[in-house]
Amino acid sequence: MSHSAATLDSSLELDLDDFFENGTIGLHLVGRDGTILRANRADFEPLGYSADEYIGQPITRFHADPDTIEDILRRLSAGEKLDKYPARLRAKDGSIRHVHISSSVCFREGEFVNTRCFTVDVTDKVKAEEALRDAQERLATTFETALAGIAEVDSEGRFLRVNEAFSRITGYGRDELLELDIFRITHPDDEPKERRHFARQVAGDAGQYLDEKRCVTKDGRLIWVEVLSATVPNGEGGFGYGVRTIVDVTERKLAEEQKKLLLDELNHRVKNTLATVQALAAHTARNATSAEDFRRRFEPRLLALSAAHDRLTQNDWRGCSLVDIVTGELSAHGAEAPRLSARGRDLILPPRACLSLSMALHELATNAAKYGALSVPDGRIDVRWSVADDPSRPETLNLEWAESGGPPVAEPDSEGFGSRLLRVTAAELGGEMETAFAPAGFRWKLSMPLADRESVASGAAG
Repeated sequence: MSHSAATLDSSLELDLDDFFENGTIGLHLVGRDGTILRANRADFEPLGYSADEYIGQPITRFHADPDTIEDILRRLSAGEKLDKYPARLRAKDGSIRHVHISSSVCFREGEFVNTRCFTVDVTDKVKAEEALRDAQERLATTFETALAGIAEVDSEGRFLRVNEAFSRITGYGRDELLELDIFRITHPDDEPKERRHFARQVAGDAGQYLDEKRCVTKDGRLIWVEVLSATVPNGEGGFGYGVRTIVDVTERKLAEEQKKLLLDELNHRVKNTLATVQALAAHTARNATSAEDFRRRFEPRLLALSAAHDRLTQNDWRGCSLVDIVTGELSAHGAEAPRLSARGRDLILPPRACLSLSMALHELATNAAKYGALSVPDGRIDVRWSVADDPSRPETLNLEWAESGGPPVAEPDSEGFGSRLLRVTAAELGGEMETAFAPAGFRWKLSMPLADRESVASGAAG
């Protein structure tokens, strides 16, 4: 060999040594017995070892998975070449490094000399993939287990993916929803508004919107839902797909409507009550001889109106019992058995009838206590009622008030407040009344239709 050729070989060897030792990829040679013959710093330093701690050791010592290194050695011994074979190495501090191994065997004259291995550390990549996979799994779990309905839709509003809650709320199966779009399940009256909102979102004018709308479920039920629709952008920053979340708010909407109805009803009742109080005050003042006389007359009537309201309030203003009205008004004037007889099937009267009849019976009881049967120890009052059921006309309540055992009765010269109230009561209830100032005792009969009563309760008073 010439001097120049020797010099070239020596220079090439130095270059190869430099390439091996200072390469950025881990390189090592492993002998037939599995011992590390040579390794560069990029191979052992990431594991935390020095050259003395690494070179000369069995390669199996540094693999975290015995089955993996056994498979690697088996394949290499069989002459296979490995390309990016995934493996896990255990560092000096006990941590795990993920690597891809590319390796082949050096054979000379058919004899196994060593393996040459390139090791690329992919720990960061593997951890990033694991984190992404974990995030995707958590997202998928959240998507499926969320109580709110969640759906992904394309730019046409067609469903791409829905969770179980969305299916449950709308009543459609998942496969059925994937054949529909958001407008197909929207109530026709709310569809134009939904189309406007969604078109602005797809066009990029609104990244998201929140709204309430009515939906029609598969079985035809009408429900209210709150919709939050957000854009997931594509690579160009435009509309990729939409994520829509819906919490069925039907019960809340019904409660709001019920609240409004109750407030309207309360407002109506307050106005009616004030009008009644005003009428009571005006009529009482017309016959009062002094302020004290006005107070003495007006206060019991106001308390009677309050008692009637209490009876209705106890039953949530759905109505009240006729027995409670009769016994309540009369017991307030000391009329109890045996001086009082109340007979008839109990009825639940609607609020308007309860108030009017309560005031009428109060006036009758007040008059009886002052001038009639309740003004003497032996006087008594019989109140009886029945319901006439004539198929040709609405059911009619016939109520009769009869006094006995009291002072002789004479018809008054003029109509007082009580008489006017009885006449007004009959007119308000759409009924008719009869009065009789018989010598044996005052009698009053009221006939009124029951077409608008809320219910008839079983039982009787006697």
